[in-house]
Amino acid sequence: MQTRRSLLLLPLALLVGRVFAEPVTPAPAALPVGTCPLNSGGPSLLGTKWRLFSVYGNKVPIELDITMEVGDNALKGFAGCNDYTAIFQRVGHTGFKMTKIERGEKGCPVLSTGAGLPTINVGSWEGSYLRTLGRAGSVQQEGSMLHFFNMNGEQSVVFTRHYGDGGVESTTPADGSVPAPVPAPAPEPAPPATS
Repeated sequence: MQTRRSLLLLPLALLVGRVFAEPVTPAPAALPVGTCPLNSGGPSLLGTKWRLFSVYGNKVPIELDITMEVGDNALKGFAGCNDYTAIFQRVGHTGFKMTKIERGEKGCPVLSTGAGLPTINVGSWEGSYLRTLGRAGSVQQEGSMLHFFNMNGEQSVVFTRHYGDGGVESTTPADGSVPAPVPAPAPEPAPPATS
């Protein structure tokens, strides 16, 4: 009977030994003050200001000014007709997830773009932007562009530098191409040498 009881307790003893033998993974170190968990794997975006350029490839009409400023643990801005705050937390070393999005309660207008031209439903753009931002999980900066990617790795929202923040225009070029950073002026040529 004693041997039988010992054999029944053997799997339990092995399981307990295995649990206690697992190495303990230390918690990730806190980010240094002044860094931004939004993209802790790259340069800090803390305090930068942006203007929405597109949502899933649909370019934002020039008449809409949807903005974002990056804070320590929140993105704040204007979503078309309401101010918003999107609170995020760090996930892993380079990811994040939105935990809460708050916005104002103002009704949104429908904008006319001219006689016979399509109208712009500001509320539709605002809702689409905030829903899409809520599903973001990573971000990558390329020059004056900031690309957000959803949890499936698809590019979702794209921003351009906000006018006055780094000297980059916030308007879309007439040909519809993606805006590029403003290049630095070329240096003056040296005067010819005299003999």
